[in-house]
Amino acid sequence: MPYNVTVATGMARRMYVLRGGVLARDCIARTLRIDVPVTPNTVTFSSGKSLLWLGPEEWLLNVPEGEEDPFIGGYSPIECEETAVIVDVSDHYTVISIGGSESVDVLSQACGIDLAPESFSPGQCARCAFARTTGILRPLDDRGGYELIIESSYAKYAEQWLTRAIGKGPTVPA
Repeated sequence: MPYNVTVATGMARRMYVLRGGVLARDCIARTLRIDVPVTPNTVTFSSGKSLLWLGPEEWLLNVPEGEEDPFIGGYSPIECEETAVIVDVSDHYTVISIGGSESVDVLSQACGIDLAPESFSPGQCARCAFARTTGILRPLDDRGGYELIIESSYAKYAEQWLTRAIGKGPTVPA
């Protein structure tokens, strides 16, 4: 019997990896008008944008598709007194949306992190192993909505893995 879970791929958005020290972080926050998360594995939000903490000086910015490039005419290392690395990784990642009342049961088969709502809730994110690859997982709501950000070259595999895990895809012969 299939799990009560849905899987959707290809949510269009622009993504940027940002790296820099304290001065660059503060300048990025002013430029983007978003708080930069400093607590590990947290996410901040502002005007449709989200910023995920990936490391002490590394973040992933998600910008809705169609929104103007947030860095054109904005970020200036001269004004910020520190250089930051800003890399457009939109084509490098694919976003898979997972939802449903039994999504934790399915995701728990693929990753070893504690997905209980009291341990992993909206406003958090985690880089983790996922079904023999890696991804960035974040809960979207309290109703079982999750977002998996995965390298595009593994997206088809992850989608097929999820489809089989929920009981809606072809089974692998024994």
